[in-house]
Amino acid sequence: MLVFGHRGACGYRPENTLESFELAFQQGADAIECDIVPTADGQLVLRHENDLADTTDVADHVEFRSKFRAGITHGARGESWFAEDFTLAELKRLRAKERLADIRPGSAKFDGQFEIPTVDELLAAPFAEGKTLILEVKHGTYFKSIGHDIAVILAGKIRESGVLSRNVKLIFESFNLAVLMDLKRECAGMGEFVFLIDRDHLNSRHHAEVEKRLDDLALNVDGISVEHDLIFRQVDRAVSSAQFGEPNSLVRRVHKRGLKIFTWTARVEDAEFSVEEYYHHWAESGVDGVFADQPDLLRNVVDALA
Repeated sequence: MLVFGHRGACGYRPENTLESFELAFQQGADAIECDIVPTADGQLVLRHENDLADTTDVADHVEFRSKFRAGITHGARGESWFAEDFTLAELKRLRAKERLADIRPGSAKFDGQFEIPTVDELLAAPFAEGKTLILEVKHGTYFKSIGHDIAVILAGKIRESGVLSRNVKLIFESFNLAVLMDLKRECAGMGEFVFLIDRDHLNSRHHAEVEKRLDDLALNVDGISVEHDLIFRQVDRAVSSAQFGEPNSLVRRVHKRGLKIFTWTARVEDAEFSVEEYYHHWAESGVDGVFADQPDLLRNVVDALA
């Protein structure tokens, strides 16, 4: 089973920073995952969403107060600062901060130290040599509607970077199948394409519907990546989603169709009992890869079971 650094080693460093990615590889991650959003001038930066409030110090910058507005993130309206309103030069004046400071004070110690990185910087990073980068396009349909076709921009940047000649493997992801198909068209031959599915869009209790969905996906993608509770049977009287039942049949059914299956997200803060027991469930789930906020801890368990 492969270990993926979720937004890098985001249990230890502010997420989606070059420093977080590099640490994840140092900790033994097989790949790192990052999230892509556009800037006002058509560049691509690495943020979990276009809302900048939770992951940057934008609120501390007096010069950007006028950019605070109502906008859309995750399909919902809210008031904040949004990446698509900032040029790259303006975003480079911001610094990353820990999104979950209350439960990750060790990571929060690095607040204000790291820049907001670009896709170009990630593709050029020496630590990416011979590694795997998982590129998730966020809110692609919305951004395309306001003039930012991320699939086209990203494909151009990959070609210009020459990253594929450096033995770097790419995996493209999206929660939107249409966006993923745009990526597949524009980035043909550049990597694999994995469809992200949360619990609201793959009800494992409706077997026939799931079978039809998997048949359709097998014609178009290389794999799926699902929330972890879609691959584990429900536990009676469970008080937390971290209480695992035995794996259900989804992994086997996905593999039967020649698809890969990944799952997310392993994070030590969710362990109900021992840390080792928690990671053991992930390591024995039968999936091809697990996204982890603390990739070193999952790596230790996976290696011990090998």
